[in-house]
Amino acid sequence: MESYLQGHDLWEVVAGTEATPPESAEALQKWRIKVGKAMFTLKTTIEEDLVEHIRDADTPKVALAKLFSRKNEAWLYLLKI
Repeated sequence: MESYLQGHDLWEVVAGTEATPPESAEALQKWRIKVGKAMFTLKTTIEEDLVEHIRDADTPKVALAKLFSRKNEAWLYLLKI
């Protein structure tokens, strides 16, 4: 997942320098577009059962934190594949 997001210039909104919203209106608009693309990627590539756990996440960083904080080893295995 990380490699895919890096390849599409979206990893910065997950774990990089753009993980929090910027101050300026123009930069905020561009940030929201990147966040939307990253969230779409996450929601369409993970198992349908897992999507319900990130549905209320505001950012991809929060979504991944929710997914990987699960205690069930089977869930974590599915995420790492």
